Amino acid sequence: AVVSTQSTGMRGEIPRELQRGAVEVHVNMVDKRSEDFVAPKPILRPFSGSGYRLGSPAPQVTSAPSVTPTNPPTSRPTVSLDESQPTTSIQIRLADGTRLVSKFNHTHTVGDIRGFINLSRPDGPPSYSLMTTFPNKVLSEEGQSIAAAGLLNAVIVQKRS
Repeated sequence: AVVSTQSTGMRGEIPRELQRGAVEVHVNMVDKRSEDFVAPKPILRPFSGSGYRLGSPAPQVTSAPSVTPTNPPTSRPTVSLDESQPTTSIQIRLADGTRLVSKFNHTHTVGDIRGFINLSRPDGPPSYSLMTTFPNKVLSEEGQSIAAAGLLNAVIVQKRS
């Protein structure tokens, strides 16, 4: 149908589709046969899929963790903060699937973080290591400050040994 309309238009005739009734019809045609075809730009839509953040140790699980702490603390232990010094917030993902968030001074040490975990979960694993999420690095120097270890506003993962 389109080819016949174009061919009648090329001959200077009015296509049958436009000859309905006695109404006057004006048709303007432009010859673009000598031009190269340019495809219209595609409509871009934002990504609507799902994915995982870089640096997360595991995908988030939508169901509740199968292991629950036997004695969840009634009051949260805190680290002694010096408010005159700079502070940072550190998130700790524990081996039992729970997470702790606490504020520390930049001068606190990796050992202070370990002590905070031991106070928060006295029934936790007796032997564990602390790791950063990305890049994965074991925090083995207990006397290293949080700032020197690069743990400002970091996420730390507890791994059973």
